[in-house]
Amino acid sequence: MKRIIVPIDFSSYSENAFLSAMKIASKGNSSITCVNVVASTLNWSKLTDKEKMKNQDILDLEAESKDKLKAFILDHKSPGVPVEGVVEVGIPNDEIIHLAEKQAADLIVIGAYGKGHIEGKFIGSTLQKVMRNAQCPVLAVKKLLNGNDLRKMAFASLFNEESKPAFTRMKPLIKQLRCAVHFLFVNTPEKFSTSMESEHKMQKYAIGQEELIIHKHIYNHHEAENGIVEFATRNNIGFIAMASNKRKSANTYMIGATETVLFKSDIPVLSVKFE
Repeated sequence: MKRIIVPIDFSSYSENAFLSAMKIASKGNSSITCVNVVASTLNWSKLTDKEKMKNQDILDLEAESKDKLKAFILDHKSPGVPVEGVVEVGIPNDEIIHLAEKQAADLIVIGAYGKGHIEGKFIGSTLQKVMRNAQCPVLAVKKLLNGNDLRKMAFASLFNEESKPAFTRMKPLIKQLRCAVHFLFVNTPEKFSTSMESEHKMQKYAIGQEELIIHKHIYNHHEAENGIVEFATRNNIGFIAMASNKRKSANTYMIGATETVLFKSDIPVLSVKFE
């Protein structure tokens, strides 16, 4: 992986995201771009300098953000990982996604909540929109990932062919971390499958992935999201990966399921969307 994007709003969650990204980057040749977005509905990049001067409050916030982001990077960076800071003006999720596309990012690492989060509330709206619309994998974190967390990933899936391209897009991160992958099929009354059928699906899914260390698990639970969290907790899984789409389908997890798993646990969630 070459480029990791980390949105920074100076909350503890974005700090955990940055430090987690540093650990990931240090295991390869990745560089990090930290981005802070000054929230505005104006099409800032299209305004002339004269038009921008009419919005002194935004100019002041932009200058303040540049100073704060520079100080943040100096306080947190470590040798060996190139880090740059970028301040944008606009709608946060749009600017984050645009920057990721512009820099051909391989990964976005983002805090599950933003500045001003109230305990007990659902995950942040900016995160939800980034997870739903980013073309690259998105790793959402609440806590700081440590070395052990990066060694075990549970990939929760129904293991249908339509999700396979999304798994392929996770592989650069898996290879960089050299982590073991635990295929997880949660068997629920709603989507019941016999053990033989589930094992066959996972075995077929693993064809062509011989360079990875893959373990296969079938876990019975009455509800998919709670089953994923319960399995990951019991097995000391470092982070959970899910391939999800926007369409209601019996063959895939929906993005809402991915968000629910993140909300119900402190375990980081790696999300890759597909159509």
